[in-house]
Amino acid sequence: RGPAMIGERTIIENSYIGPFTSIYHDCLVQNSEMEFSIMLENSSIKDTGIRIEGSLFGKHVEVRHAAPKPRTQRFMIGDQSRVELI
Repeated sequence: RGPAMIGERTIIENSYIGPFTSIYHDCLVQNSEMEFSIMLENSSIKDTGIRIEGSLFGKHVEVRHAAPKPRTQRFMIGDQSRVELI
């Protein structure tokens, strides 16, 4: 659903890409949902189980579903970042 921009050699498989989303070259979105977001080159989102909204992903980023137990989160966060957990 547009408007959306999808870069060259990017693969969108079994996924929903919503409005105002830009995905750069050589990315993979698999079994996931994303809207109102930007994804830079060589990044991937796989099997998230939730809709990703209003997000920015840098270069060479990997987002994927983790094992359900133990329930912990792991972060590598750059300068001047903001993380919201719900």
